[in-house]
Amino acid sequence: MKTQPQTTERNKYNILYYILAMVCTVAFFMHEFVQDQSEEYRFSYNTHLQSKKQRTIKLNELKESVKKSTEYAVYLIEKNKTDMAFNELKIVMKKESFLGFKNIQYFLGEFGWALGLLIYSLFNLSLAFIRKNKSLKGEIILHSTLTFIAIYFINWVFQKANDYSKIIYVLYAIVIAIIIVYGTYLLVNHKNNYINRLKGNVRSLIDFISIRVKNKYVSEEDKLEYTKDYLLELKKTRDNG
Repeated sequence: MKTQPQTTERNKYNILYYILAMVCTVAFFMHEFVQDQSEEYRFSYNTHLQSKKQRTIKLNELKESVKKSTEYAVYLIEKNKTDMAFNELKIVMKKESFLGFKNIQYFLGEFGWALGLLIYSLFNLSLAFIRKNKSLKGEIILHSTLTFIAIYFINWVFQKANDYSKIIYVLYAIVIAIIIVYGTYLLVNHKNNYINRLKGNVRSLIDFISIRVKNKYVSEEDKLEYTKDYLLELKKTRDNG
């Protein structure tokens, strides 16, 4: 029978498991819970655009007024050189771009961790099914969910332009959090049941050794020494545990 302190300690650990499961789930989508840009940034950006438009208007007026000057002819030459250099840069950037990313390094940065998560989850999911003893539903649920998350982000890498809205991400996070917490509950419940069964088996073994064996197989003159010996072994086992 579990004592109150043991039960309280066990419950504390169980709550930590559930909190950890929720935090890990939200971590995959936490960037979607934050605004892309603050109101202050958008206001400053729009103000800058308006000022830039006015500057362009005045600059064009200035250019128009000095078109016949030598300085303007020199300016056109340098402008053409700059435009050519920029066009060459765009060609190089297009060559180095990979599946909508700036280059293959950026692609691997987004794809690599999702691929690693997919391999990890599929490997553990396979173990859950081929294990000789009965597969745990909690393991299957957790690793299936991780597989879904990995596939989702791999799909995002290849379909970057067709991104989902924030509300979809929030719904994903909520649903996945519920599934993972449920899977964690099954694992924790299985662990607690296993511990309780193990304790019951140990109690049965102790009862067998201390009562049945002593009464049935140990002579009366040896019972006292036998009791001392098995109590000493139990003490050693407890101390080593």
